[in-house]
Amino acid sequence: MYRSVLAGIVALILAVSVVSAGGSLPGASHTTADISSATLTPDSASSLETNGRVTAVQSQQFDSTTFEVTVSENGDSTWTFRHERQLNTSSDSNETDEYREFAEQFEEEETELYVRFTEQAQALTATGSNQTDRQMEATNFNRSAGINYRPNPMGYVEMSFTWTGFATVDDDGSVTVGDVFDGGLYIGPDQSFVVRPGDGLVFESAQPEGQYLGTSLESASSVTWNGEREFPDGQPRVVLVPEGSDGSDSQVDGNSSLTDLFSSTWLVAGLVVVALGLGGFAWYRFGSGASTDDSPDDGPAPDAASQRLPDGAVDSEADQPPTLPDESLMTDEDRVVKLIRDNGGRMKQVNIVEETGWSKSKVSMLLSDMEEEGTISKLRVGRENIISLDGFEPEATKSPFEE
Repeated sequence: MYRSVLAGIVALILAVSVVSAGGSLPGASHTTADISSATLTPDSASSLETNGRVTAVQSQQFDSTTFEVTVSENGDSTWTFRHERQLNTSSDSNETDEYREFAEQFEEEETELYVRFTEQAQALTATGSNQTDRQMEATNFNRSAGINYRPNPMGYVEMSFTWTGFATVDDDGSVTVGDVFDGGLYIGPDQSFVVRPGDGLVFESAQPEGQYLGTSLESASSVTWNGEREFPDGQPRVVLVPEGSDGSDSQVDGNSSLTDLFSSTWLVAGLVVVALGLGGFAWYRFGSGASTDDSPDDGPAPDAASQRLPDGAVDSEADQPPTLPDESLMTDEDRVVKLIRDNGGRMKQVNIVEETGWSKSKVSMLLSDMEEEGTISKLRVGRENIISLDGFEPEATKSPFEE
């Protein structure tokens, strides 16, 4: 099953970096442990089996572990596994010298630890390729080990490889990470999972919400999730877009700067949505679509009786769908459907951003979910996404089998 196998292999490759084979770290003790104590998810038990047990380095061998994924515009990614350990500098310890010897051997020789890492990376990409129908390979393997002083000596081991075809790439240039995590991902205590945008990319969205530096997700250089943590199905899910894309250069009359200002935090964005939603509802109730009987009081209007229409009668100004509930009570999906319907059944995505006042990332995520549910359809025209309700799609999006 794709979910258990791929999630298990992901767990295995994350765990293999702490499996001791042919070259232990100085000062580290070893034990024979159940498979579950050496892997990152229970699912990996189906993918790693050595008579039900493996020889594992105890968790205290490393103080911290970071799994870093840098995603490129073409969907490839560089996976880097970095493990760090504070070295003992007491006068009666020679751990620093021993670690230096270990690091030299690790870099000069292809130890079993490194060989196993490359084998599992290749198995991981092969499985991912079979299940996603995307061409995937594990290439450009690198390794290093040494000591950093900051100021105390910190021993590190680092291994990396390039995973080609890791993420999906859409016609608009957006890159999405997440489908390989079908079944979810687990990171243990003292472990971190980091995603970085490659050259020319910026964050559009990240689920679940992670930690980042900067005033907004779009300007962040990385997003980090710290363990212990178990991600739900298909997560972490990250969407990256080309710098300056997704309609960011199509805003007019200062709306771009306003949107950027209010998209810095979800809290502020939520307040803006509420304010604009109430304002939009007031316009809908009392604006162009409402009655404007402000004529001088010089007698009843000729058709004043039409103010009270009998059952079944049709108001000439009411050629609109039935009155919808108060917008403050509507779901985001309902608001988008109403907005598109009010605009003839079809809208540009950038116009939805402008009219709702929501951030580009929120609108993009919401529309993706609605497209999966079949509520709307998308068509890329140039640099614009055209969003349509059922029955209002441009001809290019309709099936050739439709009459």
